[in-house]
Amino acid sequence: MSRIRASLLERSRWKAWEPVVWMLAFAAPWLVSKHALIVNEVAIMALFALSLDLILGYTGIVSLGHAAFLGFGAYAAALFAKHVMPDPLLGLLVGTAAATALGAVCSLTIMRGSDLTRLMVTLGVALILLELANK
Repeated sequence: MSRIRASLLERSRWKAWEPVVWMLAFAAPWLVSKHALIVNEVAIMALFALSLDLILGYTGIVSLGHAAFLGFGAYAAALFAKHVMPDPLLGLLVGTAAATALGAVCSLTIMRGSDLTRLMVTLGVALILLELANK
């Protein structure tokens, strides 16, 4: 058993080249400033994929409405920037807080059921938010 554990721990360690990749990723908007918009879009999608990996990989919750939280946070940040203050970092905090609050409210129903129930509730939340966004 300890050999298996040691093998798993060895795979979970940082490799020597991984910090270099992260530094290049963070420096990409300055290194290729002509393509900063596409780098921004890639970063947003990478963050979205990472959050889906966290919810599915660590908690085991299958979510069909995962994009609804990203969209809700984006709408909250955009409305905050339009009506209150156009600071992007403050908008990021507002969007994060809004998506977190929505997640806390939705978790009251999502975490009570089994896998199929969670799947249907997340789909329902996504469809409700889609209709609200269309209005």
